[in-house]
Amino acid sequence: MSTMLEVKGLVKRFGGLTASSNVTFAVDHREIFGIIGPNGAGKTTLFNVIAGHYRPTAGSILLEGRKISGNSSDQIGRQGVARTFQAVHLFHEESVAENLRRAAMISSCHNPVAYFSQRGEKVSAKVESVSQFLGVAHLLETKAGGLPYGHQKVLGIGMALMTSPRLLLMDEPVAGLNPSEKRAAGTLIRRLRDELGLTILLVEHDMPLVMSTCDRILVIKQGTPLTIGTPAHVQSDTSVIDAYLGEDYEFA
Repeated sequence: MSTMLEVKGLVKRFGGLTASSNVTFAVDHREIFGIIGPNGAGKTTLFNVIAGHYRPTAGSILLEGRKISGNSSDQIGRQGVARTFQAVHLFHEESVAENLRRAAMISSCHNPVAYFSQRGEKVSAKVESVSQFLGVAHLLETKAGGLPYGHQKVLGIGMALMTSPRLLLMDEPVAGLNPSEKRAAGTLIRRLRDELGLTILLVEHDMPLVMSTCDRILVIKQGTPLTIGTPAHVQSDTSVIDAYLGEDYEFA
């Protein structure tokens, strides 16, 4: 299987604080790759560096063999990387459909002429296909701010899909959801890979979701990798249990 993302010797410092230290891993095409660790471990910082919001202090990031580290977030987005956030970023007073359209416009801001030339049929068709895939087509005219929180999370994923990504970074997609919504989110994450062919990088604290969804998992503590491997490997690694999960932790 070919490699979608490579992170090599990544270091990110903020003054005297090292948030990421010699982080190295690779993610294959169509893989669901989890990143877990205690609060403050550097997971979100790692996402911000990959997405271009921060520049790395050292090391490199390659997308399908091409270096993207040091590029702006707009440039990286145009290369097929999208991100969802733990806190949903929506236009609350606008409809679901308009939120999706805005996402398409924002992703095309480097070429607004191209966006407006496509605003009619092509963008509308994309809105229809994304909303159908996510099961929210019946809510297209509903104000985003009036949606239940679980549907707002789904809309956030839809806005990312409007940019036609190949690599999707998902930051705590089930935070704040109830158990049934979490199960539905797990199913959706697998569908994103299986039906849309996306490669997914997942940061999440919900261990049942992580262990049942991810192909492999990277565990980090204080910005430093502890281990990487399959869910079975991570569950049996004593360093992970000692540093993060605790000996009484149950994965089911």
